[in-house]
Amino acid sequence: MTPRHPLLLAAAALLLTILLFPALTAEPASKTAKPTNRKNLIANSDLEQGNGNVPAGWSGVDGMTVTWGQDGNPGRCLTFDTSVFQEDKKAWKTDEKNFSGRGRGKKTGQYDTVGAHEGVWAFAAPVDLKPGDVHFIITADVKSPFKASELCYPMVIIRGFQRVTAEKAGQDSSWFHTHHPGGPGYSEMFGPDALRRTSIEGDYLMVYRHTLACRTVKPNEWQHFEMGFSLPLSKPQFYPERLLIKPYAFWPSGVYSFDNITLRRSTAEEVKAVNQRRQSIKAIE
Repeated sequence: MTPRHPLLLAAAALLLTILLFPALTAEPASKTAKPTNRKNLIANSDLEQGNGNVPAGWSGVDGMTVTWGQDGNPGRCLTFDTSVFQEDKKAWKTDEKNFSGRGRGKKTGQYDTVGAHEGVWAFAAPVDLKPGDVHFIITADVKSPFKASELCYPMVIIRGFQRVTAEKAGQDSSWFHTHHPGGPGYSEMFGPDALRRTSIEGDYLMVYRHTLACRTVKPNEWQHFEMGFSLPLSKPQFYPERLLIKPYAFWPSGVYSFDNITLRRSTAEEVKAVNQRRQSIKAIE
């Protein structure tokens, strides 16, 4: 479903993110501190494993808007092309073999790109939490063709879900997306009418949202971002059983790259220390 004024809606949503979650640390990836020995929970986070044109454990790599890139930090990475026209994306997904080529449709203006509308994303394999999990550190290396602005920047979206039990089935209605082939449906805040339905047992309802904002300072250079966050253990209705990690880019239209997306358990002290290193918004002025 495409919003009538997508850039305005995106700007409003991102402004809310800015107010809730300040800008995060951006530093050259080569100068970051050594990681701790806590286990990384993101499968194939360095994007080095895979078959054919698809990295193992990742979904949404459609071969046009999302590809398994070669110019990683180092090695392989996810490459997001938000300059793809919506018409081309639809034609490619409908009949890839007979796709006539990019830019041959009727709508080829700068606001006809996926970056001006839904954006581009991929999903890591789901992360199931253990009882009592609270504190986490998430990191990502990102390369953008543009210096970020206050409202437009690549990001890594964190979404938390609770599994729908037989007792709670049918109590909620949402757009349920299947992000991984053969996987369950995950509720979302938007979607086509065909995906709108009441919940069934085995679905996952979204109960938690957070975002790692990746406000790049230098175009076409890899930068490292990290953030600490704590789950609301004292509020069971908002405490997730499973996390989905979603790198995302939209506007300005261009080619963005993501690599080394990690998630690990942490402590309250480390979360505080990491978040104290957040850069000022003035860094992108």
